[in-house]
Amino acid sequence: MSTVTSTTQTQLPAFYTQFSQNLLGKATTLADEDYKKYEAPRVAPFNADQLRGMEIARQNVGISQPYLTQANEIAGRAATASFPDSAQSYMNPYIQGVVNNIGTMAARNLQESLLPQVNRTFVGGGTFGGSRSADFTARAVRDANESAMRQQAETLASGYGQAADIFNNDTTRQLSGARQIAGIGEQMREAGAADVRSVMDIGQQQQNLAQTSANMAYEDFSRQRDDPQNKLKFLSDIGRGISIPNTTVSNTPGANRTAQDIGAVTAGIGTFLDALKKAGVKI
Repeated sequence: MSTVTSTTQTQLPAFYTQFSQNLLGKATTLADEDYKKYEAPRVAPFNADQLRGMEIARQNVGISQPYLTQANEIAGRAATASFPDSAQSYMNPYIQGVVNNIGTMAARNLQESLLPQVNRTFVGGGTFGGSRSADFTARAVRDANESAMRQQAETLASGYGQAADIFNNDTTRQLSGARQIAGIGEQMREAGAADVRSVMDIGQQQQNLAQTSANMAYEDFSRQRDDPQNKLKFLSDIGRGISIPNTTVSNTPGANRTAQDIGAVTAGIGTFLDALKKAGVKI
């Protein structure tokens, strides 16, 4: 008894098989290529203006310190100054002459006016040289000395008060001067900082422009580098998006393809070619 064996095989259209092989070949070629390194810098470096601004900032470090040091020394001396300790330096240099002159004038007045008058009084009364005469003479000397000393004390007190006022005014002036000196130092520091900001702002604008240019250059490089892969992906997506008919062939001795199978293959080829044309693929 003889046995007839038949085999059934599913076949894709030849054009689709060729398309897949070409696509795989291109993908393999791309995968074998060396990595394309981007050689241009991607970060814009500091420019001349920014570097200049940094240098100015370095030069201005401590620019106010000498002024602050001087102001601190002046303020310290003024704050710790004691008038009693420095009163003599603020006293009127002529005050001693005035005091001495008061004593001289009092002694002269005593000798030339008061004592002769007392003596004349007692001589005229015939009692000169007696106890009353001596008592009046002593009183005259005492009163003259007390008056002179009182005037001297008042003069010295007045001079001391004036010296205290001068001292207080001098202390106030020194503290005010210390604040002004410190203010000058602060103004110089702020002026230097303003110069740095101005130069750095100019440099920042230039760096921003350079960074934008660097970013655009890298983006262009990326698009060019990835263009072959994107095209392969496009073709791969086209292939996956089309329904490809398959043909089932039975290899039975004596049997031929039916007209229906041939028609199905022809229809599938036409559909795929139309899809490629719509996608812009030249055939």
